[in-house]
Amino acid sequence: MKKCVAVIEIASNELRLKIGEKGNAGVKILESISNPMALGRDTFHSGKISFESLEKAARIINGYKSVAGEYGVKNIFAIATTAVRESKNKDFILDQLKVKTGLDLRVIDDTQEKIYINKMVIATLAEEEMNSTLIAHLGSGNISIFVLKESKVVAGLNIKIGALRISELFDDYRENTANYVQVIKEYLHPFQDAMGNFITEKLQNFVISGNEIETISKMCKAKKKNGTNIITRQSFMETYKAIKDMTPEEIAQKYDISVEKAENILPAIIIYSRIVKFTGDKNIISPAFTVGDSILYEELFPESARLVTKSYCEFTVIAAKNIAAKFGGNMDYIDSVANTALRIFDKMKKHHGLGSRERLLLQTAAILEDVGKAVNIREHDRISYHMIKGLDIVGINEDEKHSIAAIAYYHNDVMPYEDNGVYANMDFDERVKVCKLSAILKLANAVYSSHNRKFEDVNVRMSNNQLIVTVSTYKNIDLEKWSFKKNMQLFEDVYGIKTVLNKRSVM
Repeated sequence: MKKCVAVIEIASNELRLKIGEKGNAGVKILESISNPMALGRDTFHSGKISFESLEKAARIINGYKSVAGEYGVKNIFAIATTAVRESKNKDFILDQLKVKTGLDLRVIDDTQEKIYINKMVIATLAEEEMNSTLIAHLGSGNISIFVLKESKVVAGLNIKIGALRISELFDDYRENTANYVQVIKEYLHPFQDAMGNFITEKLQNFVISGNEIETISKMCKAKKKNGTNIITRQSFMETYKAIKDMTPEEIAQKYDISVEKAENILPAIIIYSRIVKFTGDKNIISPAFTVGDSILYEELFPESARLVTKSYCEFTVIAAKNIAAKFGGNMDYIDSVANTALRIFDKMKKHHGLGSRERLLLQTAAILEDVGKAVNIREHDRISYHMIKGLDIVGINEDEKHSIAAIAYYHNDVMPYEDNGVYANMDFDERVKVCKLSAILKLANAVYSSHNRKFEDVNVRMSNNQLIVTVSTYKNIDLEKWSFKKNMQLFEDVYGIKTVLNKRSVM
């Protein structure tokens, strides 16, 4: 019997169940059920999810569990996104859902949600669709924008603008539709300005995803190609013009959808109409993916999913380097420090017990550690910490971003356990991880303390429980040895391993 996987998603506008198995051409969906439920309206309107909504959600989820049981599903993945994540009573809602359904619900942050979906989008794009492409994912409360050039993400932007968020903000203007549309357009002006600064040239392709896009695709009479909706530019603009003067009730009646869905369609299509101006005349591509699709893919095709994740990690590095360059970073120095840090990390595998994800966090921290110098050289480590926490880094979620910021904060003189601010606010697991990676980064920085290109090569090896870093150069390395000695304390405290910096003379 083939392995079946079930995913229950608690989204802002509906609850969804998807059950899939491994098919010849990808995930084969055996069952797909959705129930409209505007939990996001509770959250965005009152800040809390009502217990009446909780009871209804629990009944639906238990029904989904019964359906999954009929397929012999052993493990059910249950996730929640914006509505639960942003509710003030999140902890109590999660507790009661577990009591009433027996499921441990995983709340994923906004960045992780977009990572899931964008990885699936990128995995399914044709090669020609990976060049000069704008990818936009519109959630209930946020929108993320990525620019792809020559198959690489070169820039990213994340803004707290979403269809449901706007629908709730301007609920009072719905009765006068003309004013409603005009108010939303004016509200989006800062967003458009940010887009204009972010995108300096028209991009050829436009790829969109999000909660409302499947409904919009049907309204635009999109054609299906390999599970992807293809919307003509003309059809999209005609649909926008047709509904911009309608009430949600009129939209619901005309397109045979629920009023709840119709309430979010208009703000969604207005937002997309603002973005489409930054792209050319090609058709709009709309892969119909949710987080659930990505989880099914990861569980049923783990090897292929790992390859996609590896590519996405490369996008993270590119995005981090673009940020560093924007703040005037010396890219030769940054590459040297990052590469040496990774060499030390790789030699220390048996001692740190960390994986590829932590390796990426170390590399990203090495790239971004000096962004604070653009503000103040003297206090740049502290400033870098705060700046990194506020950055949008492709492929990095909020928890990981905090770890990167902390690793960067400790890259220079500050010792974690002597700092009562950042260190005290981390839990045990993050403290240990940050200290392990900061210790490595301190040594890598010490090797390049003169900021000059002194070395032809840097070799790292372990011998007799000692880490030996050997630099090949004919130049004096007294400064590097002094810095190395000053920075080795954290490494020796964390790993219990002595370190030494040696020189191999070359002509």
